[in-house]
Amino acid sequence: MRLSLCMIVRDEAFFIEDCLSAARPLVDEIVVVDTGSKDGTRETALVIADQIIDFPWVEDFSAARNEGLAAATGDWVLVLDADERIAPTDYAAMREAMHDERYDGFYLQNRSYSNAPDQRNWRPIGEDDPNARGYLGYSGHPIMKLFRSRADIRYRGRVHEIIDGSVEASRRGTLDVVIHHYGEANPGRPRRERALRYLKIMDEELAERDDGRLFAIAGSTAMYHAQDYAKAQRYLLRAAELGYEPAISLEGAAEAAYRAGDFGPARDIYERLYNDGKRAPSLCLNLANLVVRAGDAERGATLLEECLALGGIDEPTNEAIRRNIKLLRRKRPEDGVPRPS
Repeated sequence: MRLSLCMIVRDEAFFIEDCLSAARPLVDEIVVVDTGSKDGTRETALVIADQIIDFPWVEDFSAARNEGLAAATGDWVLVLDADERIAPTDYAAMREAMHDERYDGFYLQNRSYSNAPDQRNWRPIGEDDPNARGYLGYSGHPIMKLFRSRADIRYRGRVHEIIDGSVEASRRGTLDVVIHHYGEANPGRPRRERALRYLKIMDEELAERDDGRLFAIAGSTAMYHAQDYAKAQRYLLRAAELGYEPAISLEGAAEAAYRAGDFGPARDIYERLYNDGKRAPSLCLNLANLVVRAGDAERGATLLEECLALGGIDEPTNEAIRRNIKLLRRKRPEDGVPRPS
């Protein structure tokens, strides 16, 4: 079976040659949709790719992606961005999966590398991991990036677009294949700048329709990049109401309230989650801050111990937590605990 790599790009000169050169020996076709590059991206891609499609940008990522899918001639499609890589050894697993008649699409494991432990789902990584490229950790989530090339399988959503909705749930599989995402590596494209541009598109789309997943993404963006904690809390609560990963969305809403200094609502949500059995290092750490503020040093120390038992945050924060546990056990809550993650 033939595999087509489909990409959309715009001003990706920092990444594009490395990305296409790495994939070229491992795929049967490369289709690149350029949405208006002015930095030489198109010229570089023209040397390596099989097809270059010029597509005017219309503030809609799905429209651009679907243009590439329509042009692909392979039996299956792999979608990557210019700042993403798949290890050469993992292509064999994808090739094998393409012959499984039970599935029309597969989730791969996305790893977005960064040195920011305050990002949601961030995990530390060993220094000897060759794929880390010097980063201290990553935020991970599954994402469907490999699927059959069919006219009925198309992307939806103007931003943070997904293909899942056009693949029947019973026909979706999961592969132990990692997408290594190095979006932080390009100094010319600060993450915050990109995130705020995407937030604007999400705000416009959410004004037109309810989408729990999009509310959750927009809420996190509003919190971590726009520092608009009121919007973050509102969006994340709405995501939970719509049933999108309710516990995770509620924890995000609690963190937004905490960062805004609304300690009462923050504690209410954290306590609700904790009593329902939700456990995460960040939840235990932030709830510890709140109960210490209320004067309960003993419970604060217990929550900090639970935070460490769950893996902690990062080593500097974990060391501060250990010091604070000792202080709190001495009934000295005035020393405080680390800032929330």
